[in-house]
Amino acid sequence: MKKKIMKTAMILFGSFISAVGLNLFLEPNNIAPGGISGLAVIINTVSKGLLPVGLMTLVLNVPLFILGYKVLGKEFTIKSFVGTFLFSVMVDLCTHLPRSVYKIFYAEGESHTMLYAIWGGLFIGIGYGMIFRGGATTGGTDIGARLLQRKMSWLTLGQLVLFFDILFLVIVTVTFRSAIAALYSGIAVFVSSKIIDVVEAGVNYAKELYIVTENPDEMAQEILEHMKRGVTKLTGEGMYTGKSVSILWCIVYNRQLPQIRKIVDKCDPNAFIIVNEVRETKGLHD
Repeated sequence: MKKKIMKTAMILFGSFISAVGLNLFLEPNNIAPGGISGLAVIINTVSKGLLPVGLMTLVLNVPLFILGYKVLGKEFTIKSFVGTFLFSVMVDLCTHLPRSVYKIFYAEGESHTMLYAIWGGLFIGIGYGMIFRGGATTGGTDIGARLLQRKMSWLTLGQLVLFFDILFLVIVTVTFRSAIAALYSGIAVFVSSKIIDVVEAGVNYAKELYIVTENPDEMAQEILEHMKRGVTKLTGEGMYTGKSVSILWCIVYNRQLPQIRKIVDKCDPNAFIIVNEVRETKGLHD
């Protein structure tokens, strides 16, 4: 129950953050965030505000939900609907942000469209990333790409999403009769996609270490006692020398890397270390 509450809170907060980014930075400057919500921004602009962005996001997703339910299954469609519904509600609620909030970021006679594209993409990326980490999705191009992949199996999901993004930028160019608007939208889409990856994977990246050492037992004991990290000993053979070698394998947080280097230097100054980037770990490592 606690985990479900935490995930629900994450989806709600993520919907709020992305809605603030859309209403505060992107929509007022005719910058669309991409996907179905971007189309909703375009429709809102063309209708001169008569059709709310949040409502249109939900309406445009309905046909995809129906197709997704039949093809992709009940669970995926429900998660997509939950994420999309909460995001849509938050978007329309955040249109009523106090004017004092807008005054902080906007000044008469000044234009900072590039900043708005970057920060709007940042907020959208953080929000979407939290929604994804909460176990929901925002539907849209994700469902469309998955459906198309059933017919075009030679294309990857990423390639299909990229196709939708390019198509979207063409629509922005035609709608606003300006390639500049599409370029700013492209910046927002790029920034949000990168931030989604960071938030979804977690900002506390880890390091994977392979340590080739002649003193594995003492070094492993130091890591276990002083860093509280699990260590696995592997056995290899040096092909040049023909000798058996010991290799310690472990995962540590970024902040622990300097400490483990001190331990390695203390136990075996001649040890050979390989450090790799790790985006996510799951489970116990003893």
